[in-house]
Formats: sequence, structure tokens, C-alpha cells
Amino acid sequence: MVINLKWYDKKVIDAVEKGAIDAIKKGCFMIERDAKILQTPHVDTGRLRSSISSNWTGSGMSRGKVEPPAKSEDGVSQPTEKLTGRIGSNVEYARRIELGFVDVDSLGRKYNQKPYPYLRPALHKNEKKILELFKKII
Repeated sequence: MVINLKWYDKKVIDAVEKGAIDAIKKGCFMIERDAKILQTPHVDTGRLRSSISSNWTGSGMSRGKVEPPAKSEDGVSQPTEKLTGRIGSNVEYARRIELGFVDVDSLGRKYNQKPYPYLRPALHKNEKKILELFKKII
């Protein structure tokens, strides 16, 4: 059976959008999984690792609307842009672990903490796989 569709037909637009959301969702889960694996060797309590989560357009999850201290179930915020995915943590020291910190914090404590990146390497590790997910849509 052959279906003739114009390139701007609503069915085509809906199919591409659904495929893109599925690709974003799968990509988020791949990055989230690898970020947790990469973060594991540097774990004291497991709080940061368990707080790493993902959210994507259309998930309906309204997470990340909490005040510190963050809990693992808090997750990251719902994206506001169309067709977006987010992976991250809302624990207060997540950025310091990812990027390192050499300075004095707001409580006057001196830090010379080297970075232990886990989010960016997880993204880079999965870039090609995620691009392949999007190529399948087209």
C-alpha cells in the first residue's frame, strides 16, 4: 500500500515530531546511564549519582521544583523549549564535581578540588549513537 503525503502534511509532521521525541528520550537515558557509571568511582554517599536524572519534552514529569537539599527523586526540570532533553542533577555540589572548584565557598571553606567530569564525557560517548537515532527518523 502506498500513501501519498505532501512533505508538510500533518501526518508527516506528527511522525517526525514523535520520532524526534523518542530519539531525545532514548538519548537522555543513554547519557544518564553513562553519567551514573562515570560518577561511581568518586562516590562518597551515592547522593549525587542517584540524583542524576533526565527529562524531555512531553514527558509530563514536573520535577526539579524543589529547594535544597535535593533528594534523588527530585530530578531535573521539565524542558520549556520544543523538542528538548535535559540530563543533570540538582544537588548543590554537582557542578563542583563536574568542573572542579578552586576557591573559597560561601561558608569560608577553602577548596582545591579537581574535576571529576561525568556529564560531558557521557554526552560525548553517546553523540554518534544519538545522531544515528535521529538519522533513522529521516
